[in-house]
Amino acid sequence: MRFIRQTGVYENIQKKRWEYWVVYDDNILIMVSWLSWNASTKEYKTWESQVMSNAS
Repeated sequence: MRFIRQTGVYENIQKKRWEYWVVYDDNILIMVSWLSWNASTKEYKTWESQVMSNAS
């Protein structure tokens, strides 16, 4: 997985999934949600929309 530097969606190549991570000021990393690469495009867009709207 790529090094996480900021809050957002990342690709976890080893686990074949997208992950949404939140990074706090003290460099505390928390994986909030993930979605399998087997999901449809519609499921991905719904998931991405939900995690991004929760971020604000």
